[in-house]
Amino acid sequence: MRVFPRVALAVIVLLTAPMLLANHFQSDCPLTLVATDPPASNFALSPHGIFRSGSQVFALRGQTLTTYALNDVGDLQVARQDFIGSLGARETNGGVAFSAGYLFLSSEAGLEIYDLRGVRPGGNAPLLVSRTADLHYRRLAVNGNILAALYPASDLPCYPNSFSCVTSIDLFDITNLAAPVRVGSISTATDLARDLGGFNDIAFNFGYLVAVGTNGWASFNVSNPALPFRIGIVSRAGTFLVSNGTNLVGVGNRDSVLVYNFGTDGRFTPVFLYTISQSLTIGRSNAIAFHPEASFDESGSRLVTMVDEINPLTLQPARTIAFDVFDFSTPMYEGTDPRLYESVSMTTGDEVKWDPTSVGPYVYTVGELTGLQSWGACEQIAGKIELNSVTQLSCNGAEIHGWVTGTEKIANVELFLDAGSLGSASLSGVPRTDVSSRTPALTWRINVNLDQTARGDHTLRAVGTDSLGNRRQFASQRVFFPGPGQNCTQRRRQSAIHF
Repeated sequence: MRVFPRVALAVIVLLTAPMLLANHFQSDCPLTLVATDPPASNFALSPHGIFRSGSQVFALRGQTLTTYALNDVGDLQVARQDFIGSLGARETNGGVAFSAGYLFLSSEAGLEIYDLRGVRPGGNAPLLVSRTADLHYRRLAVNGNILAALYPASDLPCYPNSFSCVTSIDLFDITNLAAPVRVGSISTATDLARDLGGFNDIAFNFGYLVAVGTNGWASFNVSNPALPFRIGIVSRAGTFLVSNGTNLVGVGNRDSVLVYNFGTDGRFTPVFLYTISQSLTIGRSNAIAFHPEASFDESGSRLVTMVDEINPLTLQPARTIAFDVFDFSTPMYEGTDPRLYESVSMTTGDEVKWDPTSVGPYVYTVGELTGLQSWGACEQIAGKIELNSVTQLSCNGAEIHGWVTGTEKIANVELFLDAGSLGSASLSGVPRTDVSSRTPALTWRINVNLDQTARGDHTLRAVGTDSLGNRRQFASQRVFFPGPGQNCTQRRRQSAIHF
């Protein structure tokens, strides 16, 4: 949906100057599952999050911190896995933040700080720096030596107001990480923030604190955390924020996300209003809503959101059904669903997914059941393996197929079963019309014989190579094989029909 058309056109030029030379009128192709790393611990044990640190990605789930090494092929490579025995947090909705090599967590156990600077292959496990009791928050944001902490209005048992149900953003000086000191606060009981209602979420952009509430959102100068003052305010209520830390911030609600261009002076201008694709409501009796977490990709050219089906009894997410990705570099033409600037990708696994984090050409998520999943974007190479079960395989040899696309022409597709190559596939046929992509999506096919595959879970991996020699894994599919004699279906011969 387009809003503020004149402003939007002006700001698009600032955000994505290369768009002036673009000749496409369709968004990137859908996100496709590239790899999955099974869960290492129970999801319900503690806060969770995904953070990039140089060439590594940290994924916190339960009491386990898994460190992944980034690679061009796309397969998840576990560099190390550490059980954090000293972790006291046990809240799945606890506050988590990462900054300058340190992990910050808050829950019923208090505020905990861990040093992750030495967590790498051949390095050391996470080191507990400090634990401060009686500091219970569910939203954390860090900028330099200032930590902002909030217990959101959305989690309070009362309706927020400026008298009996007040929310506050506490500001801590973390110059000494071993002893954080609260030095200031922004309360909805004061004139500084009374007109914002109850605070729901916080973030930092260009060093300014951004806070969204039930009546509006605002930016604050907290360079002196003991005396914060307000810079800008707008009457746009929201339940969550999405921020890239610099020039983009989005105010999200259940059915929309309004993206603003954030300036170095702490002021902001509305740019895009995005809503959920109506195609996701077809055939559903339950309501759907934007997941309360989203991210901008690292180049600032896309907004990656997720869509949840809502449990009508608890009004909480019951399962994550899809990614809804919005492309800033595509003209906001309407008249289709999904719209031309939008890519809808159905997720795999009947679960709620959390922490969508863009890292290079991938999006990482933490699934409550599946563990860490890596999803690929089509600016590199993207595609799918169209096989769900071994019942689709014929005995004595069968075809496995899928589709692939990329910015450059795809020269080769190689299929792997676990670490062993099954050979190269053939690329043929006309472009697929069922794949939403600005580049042609072609079908790949390969004949294999997997009748004697050992019983157990195995992973099919598809790796593509484009005409420039770039090689990348673009799809991954876990398949359970019952064992030799049961790994295929014996097709009955069709009887000849005589007339």
